[in-house]
Amino acid sequence: MKIAIVHEWLSTLGGSERILIELLNLYPQADVFALTHFRENFVNTPLENIKVQTSFLQKIPNVKNLYRKLLPLMPLAIESLDVSKYDVVISLSHAVAHGVRTHKNQKHISYISTPMRYAWHLQDDYLRLHNLNKPVIYPLAKVILNFMRSWDKRASSRTDFFVANSHWTASHVKEAWNRESQVIYPPVDVKRFAPAKEQENFYLLVSRLVPYKLTPEIVKAFNELKLPLIVVGDGTDIEILRKIAKDNIQILGYQPDEVVTDLMNRAKAFVYMATEDFGIAMAEAQAAGCPVIAYYKGGASEIVKDGETGLLFKEQTSVSLIEAVRKFESMKLNSKAASDNAARFSSERFREEFVKIVPQV
Repeated sequence: MKIAIVHEWLSTLGGSERILIELLNLYPQADVFALTHFRENFVNTPLENIKVQTSFLQKIPNVKNLYRKLLPLMPLAIESLDVSKYDVVISLSHAVAHGVRTHKNQKHISYISTPMRYAWHLQDDYLRLHNLNKPVIYPLAKVILNFMRSWDKRASSRTDFFVANSHWTASHVKEAWNRESQVIYPPVDVKRFAPAKEQENFYLLVSRLVPYKLTPEIVKAFNELKLPLIVVGDGTDIEILRKIAKDNIQILGYQPDEVVTDLMNRAKAFVYMATEDFGIAMAEAQAAGCPVIAYYKGGASEIVKDGETGLLFKEQTSVSLIEAVRKFESMKLNSKAASDNAARFSSERFREEFVKIVPQV
Protein backbone atom coordinates (compact mmCIF):
# COMPACT_ATOMS: atom_id res chain seq x y z
CA MET A 1 0.00 0.00 0.00
CA LYS A 2 1.05 3.58 -0.63
CA ILE A 3 0.56 5.58 2.55
CA ALA A 4 0.57 9.34 3.12
CA ILE A 5 0.78 10.88 6.60
CA VAL A 6 -0.57 14.42 6.84
CA HIS A 7 0.53 16.67 9.70
CA GLU A 8 -0.34 20.30 10.32
CA TRP A 9 2.71 22.40 11.18
CA LEU A 10 6.02 20.69 11.96
CA SER A 11 7.51 23.37 14.18
CA THR A 12 8.81 21.65 17.31
CA LEU A 13 9.06 18.18 18.86
CA GLY A 14 5.74 17.97 20.70
CA GLY A 15 3.00 15.43 21.24
CA SER A 16 1.74 15.16 17.65
CA GLU A 17 5.33 14.93 16.38
CA ARG A 18 5.95 11.97 18.70
CA ILE A 19 2.88 10.30 17.20
CA LEU A 20 4.37 10.96 13.75
CA ILE A 21 7.58 9.22 14.86
CA GLU A 22 5.63 6.14 15.94
CA LEU A 23 3.67 6.03 12.68
CA LEU A 24 6.90 6.24 10.69
CA ASN A 25 8.20 3.31 12.76
CA LEU A 26 5.10 1.38 11.69
CA TYR A 27 5.08 2.62 8.08
CA PRO A 28 8.64 3.65 7.12
CA GLN A 29 7.65 3.75 3.45
CA ALA A 30 5.04 6.48 4.08
CA ASP A 31 5.39 9.97 2.61
CA VAL A 32 4.88 12.94 4.93
CA PHE A 33 2.92 16.10 4.15
CA ALA A 34 2.49 19.24 6.29
CA LEU A 35 1.34 22.83 6.00
CA THR A 36 4.78 24.04 7.10
CA HIS A 37 8.04 22.36 8.11
CA PHE A 38 10.89 24.05 9.98
CA ARG A 39 13.64 21.49 9.50
CA GLU A 40 16.18 23.34 11.66
CA ASN A 41 13.99 22.74 14.73
CA PHE A 42 14.42 18.97 14.46
CA VAL A 43 18.19 18.62 14.50
CA ASN A 44 19.26 15.68 16.68
CA THR A 45 15.72 14.27 16.80
CA PRO A 46 14.23 11.22 15.05
CA LEU A 47 12.59 13.61 12.56
CA GLU A 48 15.84 15.30 11.54
CA ASN A 49 16.14 13.71 8.10
CA ILE A 50 12.56 13.12 7.00
CA LYS A 51 11.36 14.54 3.70
CA VAL A 52 8.21 16.64 3.97
CA GLN A 53 6.02 17.98 1.17
CA THR A 54 4.62 21.34 2.29
CA SER A 55 1.83 23.71 1.25
CA PHE A 56 2.09 27.20 -0.23
CA LEU A 57 2.25 28.60 3.33
CA GLN A 58 5.90 27.47 3.47
CA LYS A 59 6.76 30.14 0.86
CA ILE A 60 5.36 33.07 2.85
CA PRO A 61 8.20 35.33 4.11
CA ASN A 62 8.85 34.95 7.85
CA VAL A 63 6.28 32.14 8.04
CA LYS A 64 8.18 30.64 10.97
CA ASN A 65 6.97 33.51 13.14
CA LEU A 66 3.62 34.00 11.44
CA TYR A 67 2.09 30.58 10.85
CA ARG A 68 -0.21 30.63 13.89
CA LYS A 69 -1.73 33.87 12.61
CA LEU A 70 -2.52 32.35 9.22
CA LEU A 71 -5.56 30.43 10.47
CA PRO A 72 -7.97 31.76 7.78
CA LEU A 73 -5.62 30.43 5.05
CA MET A 74 -5.21 26.96 6.56
CA PRO A 75 -8.33 25.33 5.04
CA LEU A 76 -7.16 26.38 1.57
CA ALA A 77 -3.62 25.25 2.35
CA ILE A 78 -4.59 21.78 3.59
CA GLU A 79 -6.87 21.29 0.57
CA SER A 80 -3.98 22.22 -1.75
CA LEU A 81 -1.91 19.17 -0.68
CA ASP A 82 -2.09 16.48 -3.38
CA VAL A 83 -2.38 13.02 -1.81
CA SER A 84 -4.43 11.54 -4.66
CA LYS A 85 -1.92 8.78 -5.56
CA TYR A 86 -2.01 7.09 -2.13
CA ASP A 87 -4.13 4.13 -1.05
CA VAL A 88 -4.32 5.19 2.59
CA VAL A 89 -4.11 8.69 4.08
CA ILE A 90 -3.45 9.07 7.81
CA SER A 91 -3.95 12.59 9.14
CA LEU A 92 -2.81 13.85 12.54
CA SER A 93 -5.20 16.66 13.32
CA HIS A 94 -5.85 19.23 16.01
CA ALA A 95 -6.91 21.93 13.55
CA VAL A 96 -7.25 21.28 9.81
CA ALA A 97 -5.28 18.15 8.77
CA HIS A 98 -8.44 16.00 8.70
CA GLY A 99 -9.65 18.29 5.91
CA VAL A 100 -7.11 17.06 3.35
CA ARG A 101 -8.92 16.15 0.12
CA THR A 102 -9.26 12.45 -0.68
CA HIS A 103 -11.25 10.52 -3.28
CA LYS A 104 -13.57 7.50 -3.19
CA ASN A 105 -10.82 4.96 -3.96
CA GLN A 106 -8.80 5.98 -0.90
CA LYS A 107 -9.23 5.35 2.80
CA HIS A 108 -8.67 8.25 5.17
CA ILE A 109 -7.94 7.57 8.85
CA SER A 110 -7.73 10.65 11.07
CA TYR A 111 -6.08 10.62 14.48
CA ILE A 112 -7.74 13.49 16.33
CA SER A 113 -6.06 15.30 19.21
CA THR A 114 -9.06 17.64 19.31
CA PRO A 115 -11.59 19.14 16.95
CA MET A 116 -10.42 22.71 16.32
CA ARG A 117 -10.84 23.93 19.89
CA TYR A 118 -10.96 27.65 19.03
CA ALA A 119 -13.88 27.04 16.65
CA TRP A 120 -15.81 24.74 18.97
CA HIS A 121 -15.78 24.07 22.71
CA LEU A 122 -13.14 26.67 23.68
CA GLN A 123 -14.11 29.50 21.34
CA ASP A 124 -15.01 32.01 24.08
CA ASP A 125 -11.91 31.13 26.09
CA TYR A 126 -9.74 31.49 22.98
CA LEU A 127 -11.11 34.97 22.24
CA ARG A 128 -10.67 36.07 25.85
CA LEU A 129 -7.18 34.65 26.41
CA HIS A 130 -5.87 36.13 23.15
CA ASN A 131 -7.46 39.53 23.81
CA LEU A 132 -9.74 39.15 20.79
CA ASN A 133 -12.89 40.02 22.74
CA LYS A 134 -12.38 43.78 22.39
CA PRO A 135 -15.20 45.79 20.75
CA VAL A 136 -13.34 46.52 17.49
CA ILE A 137 -11.68 43.12 16.98
CA TYR A 138 -14.38 40.81 18.34
CA PRO A 139 -16.88 40.93 15.39
CA LEU A 140 -14.15 40.11 12.85
CA ALA A 141 -12.67 37.36 15.01
CA LYS A 142 -16.13 35.87 15.50
CA VAL A 143 -16.80 35.87 11.75
CA ILE A 144 -13.49 34.11 11.05
CA LEU A 145 -14.06 31.46 13.73
CA ASN A 146 -17.62 30.85 12.55
CA PHE A 147 -16.28 30.37 9.00
CA MET A 148 -13.69 27.91 10.38
CA ARG A 149 -16.43 26.01 12.22
CA SER A 150 -18.54 25.76 9.06
CA TRP A 151 -15.55 24.56 7.00
CA ASP A 152 -14.53 22.15 9.77
CA LYS A 153 -17.94 20.52 9.81
CA ARG A 154 -17.83 19.94 6.03
CA ALA A 155 -14.21 18.77 6.12
CA SER A 156 -14.97 16.11 8.73
CA SER A 157 -16.94 14.18 6.12
CA ARG A 158 -13.68 13.47 4.25
CA THR A 159 -12.54 11.06 6.96
CA ASP A 160 -13.56 7.40 6.77
CA PHE A 161 -12.46 6.47 10.29
CA PHE A 162 -11.74 8.60 13.34
CA VAL A 163 -9.32 7.69 16.11
CA ALA A 164 -9.46 9.92 19.22
CA ASN A 165 -6.59 10.40 21.66
CA SER A 166 -8.92 10.19 24.69
CA HIS A 167 -12.53 9.63 25.66
CA TRP A 168 -12.73 13.39 26.30
CA THR A 169 -11.75 14.03 22.67
CA ALA A 170 -14.13 11.34 21.42
CA SER A 171 -16.99 13.19 23.12
CA HIS A 172 -16.03 16.41 21.29
CA VAL A 173 -15.75 14.57 17.96
CA LYS A 174 -19.31 13.40 18.53
CA GLU A 175 -20.49 16.86 19.60
CA ALA A 176 -18.82 18.77 16.75
CA TRP A 177 -19.14 16.35 13.84
CA ASN A 178 -21.69 13.77 15.01
CA ARG A 179 -19.16 11.02 14.30
CA GLU A 180 -18.04 8.04 16.36
CA SER A 181 -14.35 7.41 17.04
CA GLN A 182 -12.15 4.70 18.47
CA VAL A 183 -9.97 5.75 21.41
CA ILE A 184 -6.23 5.02 21.26
CA TYR A 185 -4.18 6.89 23.82
CA PRO A 186 -1.06 8.64 22.45
CA PRO A 187 2.36 6.97 22.78
CA VAL A 188 4.43 7.81 25.86
CA ASP A 189 8.08 6.74 26.12
CA VAL A 190 7.64 5.38 29.63
CA LYS A 191 10.95 3.49 29.52
CA ARG A 192 13.00 6.69 29.46
CA PHE A 193 12.12 7.43 33.10
CA ALA A 194 13.72 6.03 36.25
CA PRO A 195 12.00 7.36 39.40
CA ALA A 196 14.37 8.58 42.10
CA LYS A 197 14.37 6.63 45.36
CA GLU A 198 13.42 9.83 47.16
CA GLN A 199 11.60 12.76 45.57
CA GLU A 200 13.26 16.13 46.07
CA ASN A 201 11.57 19.21 47.48
CA PHE A 202 10.42 21.01 44.34
CA TYR A 203 7.30 21.08 42.19
CA LEU A 204 7.50 20.96 38.40
CA LEU A 205 5.57 22.37 35.46
CA VAL A 206 6.47 21.40 31.87
CA SER A 207 4.30 23.11 29.28
CA ARG A 208 4.11 25.36 26.28
CA LEU A 209 3.73 28.81 27.83
CA VAL A 210 0.70 29.99 25.88
CA PRO A 211 -2.51 31.58 27.20
CA TYR A 212 -4.83 28.56 27.41
CA LYS A 213 -2.28 26.71 29.59
CA LEU A 214 -2.99 29.26 32.39
CA THR A 215 0.61 29.14 33.66
CA PRO A 216 0.41 32.63 35.25
CA GLU A 217 -2.24 31.24 37.64
CA ILE A 218 0.14 28.45 38.65
CA VAL A 219 2.94 30.92 39.29
CA LYS A 220 0.60 33.13 41.36
CA ALA A 221 -0.32 30.10 43.45
CA PHE A 222 3.30 29.25 44.20
CA ASN A 223 4.10 32.89 44.91
CA GLU A 224 1.65 32.59 47.78
CA LEU A 225 2.61 29.04 48.78
CA LYS A 226 6.31 30.01 48.86
CA LEU A 227 7.17 26.45 47.78
CA PRO A 228 9.89 25.73 45.18
CA LEU A 229 8.58 25.54 41.61
CA ILE A 230 10.53 24.88 38.40
CA VAL A 231 8.87 25.92 35.12
CA VAL A 232 10.11 24.37 31.86
CA GLY A 233 8.86 25.52 28.47
CA ASP A 234 8.73 28.41 26.06
CA GLY A 235 6.00 30.51 24.53
CA THR A 236 4.31 33.88 24.45
CA ASP A 237 3.67 33.97 28.24
CA ILE A 238 7.28 33.45 29.32
CA GLU A 239 7.98 37.15 29.91
CA ILE A 240 4.79 37.48 31.95
CA LEU A 241 5.96 34.63 34.17
CA ARG A 242 9.41 36.15 34.60
CA LYS A 243 7.87 39.45 35.70
CA ILE A 244 5.55 37.97 38.32
CA ALA A 245 7.60 35.02 39.64
CA LYS A 246 9.15 35.38 43.11
CA ASP A 247 12.48 33.95 44.23
CA ASN A 248 11.07 30.48 44.99
CA ILE A 249 10.26 29.99 41.27
CA GLN A 250 12.74 29.18 38.50
CA ILE A 251 11.73 29.84 34.88
CA LEU A 252 14.09 27.66 32.82
CA GLY A 253 12.60 28.13 29.35
CA TYR A 254 12.95 25.35 26.80
CA GLN A 255 14.98 22.34 27.97
CA PRO A 256 16.00 19.17 26.06
CA ASP A 257 14.40 15.81 26.81
CA GLU A 258 17.23 14.61 29.03
CA VAL A 259 16.81 17.60 31.37
CA VAL A 260 13.03 17.18 31.50
CA THR A 261 13.44 13.47 32.21
CA ASP A 262 15.83 14.15 35.09
CA LEU A 263 13.53 16.79 36.61
CA MET A 264 10.47 14.53 36.39
CA ASN A 265 12.39 11.67 38.00
CA ARG A 266 13.23 13.89 41.00
CA ALA A 267 10.22 16.22 41.37
CA LYS A 268 7.94 16.10 44.39
CA ALA A 269 4.90 16.60 42.15
CA PHE A 270 3.92 17.82 38.69
CA VAL A 271 1.37 20.67 38.51
CA TYR A 272 -0.95 21.49 35.63
CA MET A 273 -4.01 23.69 35.07
CA ALA A 274 -4.98 23.53 31.39
CA THR A 275 -7.92 21.55 30.06
CA GLU A 276 -6.03 19.07 27.90
CA ASP A 277 -7.48 16.68 25.38
CA PHE A 278 -4.97 14.15 26.68
CA GLY A 279 -1.81 15.65 28.19
CA ILE A 280 1.34 13.65 27.40
CA ALA A 281 3.42 15.61 29.94
CA MET A 282 1.13 14.40 32.74
CA ALA A 283 1.49 10.79 31.58
CA GLU A 284 5.28 11.23 31.40
CA ALA A 285 5.31 12.56 34.96
CA GLN A 286 3.40 9.49 36.10
CA ALA A 287 5.95 7.28 34.34
CA ALA A 288 8.63 9.03 36.40
CA GLY A 289 6.78 8.11 39.59
CA CYS A 290 5.84 11.77 40.01
CA PRO A 291 2.37 12.52 41.43
CA VAL A 292 0.29 14.88 39.28
CA ILE A 293 -1.80 17.76 40.67
CA ALA A 294 -4.06 18.88 37.83
CA TYR A 295 -7.39 20.44 36.86
CA TYR A 296 -9.92 17.62 36.77
CA LYS A 297 -11.42 18.16 33.30
CA GLY A 298 -10.12 16.69 30.06
CA GLY A 299 -7.41 14.09 29.76
CA ALA A 300 -6.21 14.56 33.35
CA SER A 301 -9.19 12.58 34.63
CA GLU A 302 -8.18 9.66 32.36
CA ILE A 303 -4.48 9.82 33.29
CA VAL A 304 -4.49 10.54 37.05
CA LYS A 305 -6.08 8.25 39.62
CA ASP A 306 -7.35 10.87 42.05
CA GLY A 307 -6.03 10.34 45.56
CA GLU A 308 -3.81 7.46 44.45
CA THR A 309 -1.39 8.73 41.78
CA GLY A 310 -2.14 12.43 42.21
CA LEU A 311 -4.84 14.98 43.00
CA LEU A 312 -7.46 16.63 40.78
CA PHE A 313 -8.80 20.08 41.65
CA LYS A 314 -12.11 21.61 40.57
CA GLU A 315 -11.46 25.20 39.41
CA GLN A 316 -8.91 26.77 37.07
CA THR A 317 -7.78 29.30 39.66
CA SER A 318 -4.72 29.86 41.80
CA VAL A 319 -6.94 29.52 44.90
CA SER A 320 -8.09 26.03 43.89
CA LEU A 321 -4.51 24.97 43.13
CA ILE A 322 -3.28 26.31 46.48
CA GLU A 323 -5.88 24.20 48.29
CA ALA A 324 -4.85 21.10 46.31
CA VAL A 325 -1.13 21.59 46.99
CA ARG A 326 -1.74 22.09 50.70
CA LYS A 327 -3.80 18.92 50.76
CA PHE A 328 -1.05 17.10 48.86
CA GLU A 329 1.55 18.29 51.38
CA SER A 330 -0.32 16.37 54.08
CA MET A 331 -0.48 13.14 52.06
CA LYS A 332 1.97 10.38 51.18
CA LEU A 333 1.43 8.96 47.70
CA ASN A 334 3.23 5.88 46.39
CA SER A 335 5.51 6.72 43.44
CA LYS A 336 5.34 3.12 42.23
CA ALA A 337 1.58 3.42 41.86
CA ALA A 338 2.16 6.38 39.54
CA SER A 339 4.77 4.63 37.40
CA ASP A 340 2.64 1.46 37.20
CA ASN A 341 -0.31 3.58 36.14
CA ALA A 342 1.67 5.02 33.21
CA ALA A 343 2.35 1.60 31.67
CA ARG A 344 -1.05 1.71 29.92
CA PHE A 345 0.19 4.67 27.82
CA SER A 346 3.35 3.03 26.48
CA SER A 347 4.59 3.44 22.91
CA GLU A 348 4.44 -0.32 22.40
CA ARG A 349 0.76 -0.35 23.35
CA PHE A 350 0.09 2.50 20.87
CA ARG A 351 1.75 0.63 18.02
CA GLU A 352 -0.07 -2.61 18.81
CA GLU A 353 -3.44 -0.86 18.80
CA PHE A 354 -2.88 1.41 15.80
CA VAL A 355 -1.49 -1.26 13.48
CA LYS A 356 -4.87 -3.05 13.71
CA ILE A 357 -6.72 -0.01 12.36
CA VAL A 358 -5.55 -0.04 8.72
CA PRO A 359 -6.70 -3.63 7.94
CA GLN A 360 -9.94 -2.90 9.80
CA VAL A 361 -10.67 0.18 7.69
